[in-house]
Amino acid sequence: MTVTFDFLRENWKPLLIFSLYLILPICLLQAFTMNSYIRFAFSMGYESASGAGNEFVFSFLRNFIMLFVFIILGSSVLYAMVYSLMTQYESRESRLMKIKWEDIMSSFIRNVGKLLRVNLFLIGISLLISALIVVFAILSTWVLIILIPVAIIGVVAVMVPFTLFMPIYLFEEIPFFAALRKSFRYGFSFWGETLVIIVVFSLLANIVSGVTTIPWYFVIMFGEIFSLVESGAGFNNTIWYQFISYLLGILQSYGVYISYIFSTIGIAFHYFHIREKKEGISVDASIQNFERL
Repeated sequence: MTVTFDFLRENWKPLLIFSLYLILPICLLQAFTMNSYIRFAFSMGYESASGAGNEFVFSFLRNFIMLFVFIILGSSVLYAMVYSLMTQYESRESRLMKIKWEDIMSSFIRNVGKLLRVNLFLIGISLLISALIVVFAILSTWVLIILIPVAIIGVVAVMVPFTLFMPIYLFEEIPFFAALRKSFRYGFSFWGETLVIIVVFSLLANIVSGVTTIPWYFVIMFGEIFSLVESGAGFNNTIWYQFISYLLGILQSYGVYISYIFSTIGIAFHYFHIREKKEGISVDASIQNFERL
C-alpha cells in the first residue's frame, strides 16, 4: 500500500492527463446514457401501472445495454492506460514525466485488446451461470434455494484470486488460460492477503467516487421525485435541469473511473509482492523494471 501511494504521489499528473484524454470522452457519452437509464428505471413502476407498452420496455433495455457497453469500454481503457504507463515507468530516464501518447500507444492498444477478451470471457461465464440457475429453478425450487448461497460463496472465493488475472495477463507475455491458471495458483496461496487489499482499496475507491456521485444522485432523485407530484409534472424535462444533471453525470462517471486507479495500481503491486515470494523476484526489481516481468 505504501508503494502504491508513493507511485500515485509521484505520477498523479500523467495519470490525470491521460485519463482526461482517454476516459473523459467516454464519460461524455456514458453520462447521457446513464441519466436516460436511471430515468426509465425510476419511472418503471409508474409506467407499468399506467399501461405502458413494449416501446417503454425496449427503451429501458436499450439504455441498459448501452450503459453496460460504456462501462466495459471505460474500464478496459482505464486498465490499459494505467498498466501501459506502469510498463513505461522505469524504461524511460524521465520516468513518466513528459511522456507522450506515442510512448504508450502500442502497449495501450495491445492491452485494450486483451481486456476486451477478458470481458467477453466474463460475460460468457456470467451467462452460463445464469442459464444454470434458470435450469435449476425450473427443476426444483428447493434446489435453487440451496444452490444460491453455495453459488454466492463460490463466486466470492473465485473472484478474489481472479483479481490477479489482469496484471498477470497484461504484464506477462503468456497465453490467456496460462495467465488464468497462474492467477488462481497465486490467488489461492495468498487468498487472505488479496482479500484485504481488495477491501481496503474498494473502501478508498468508494470514498473518492462518493464525492462525485452524491451531487449527481441527489439532483437525479430530486428531479424524478418532484416530477411525480402534480405541481412538478415535467420538471425533469426542463432544459436547465437536463443540462445540470448531464454535467453532474459526466463528473460522476469520471470520478468513478478515477477511483478505480487506486485498486488497479494496488493489485498490480500486490502481484509483484506475491511474485517475490513465489518466484524470488524482488519487489524493488519489479517496480524498477516492469518490462522484464
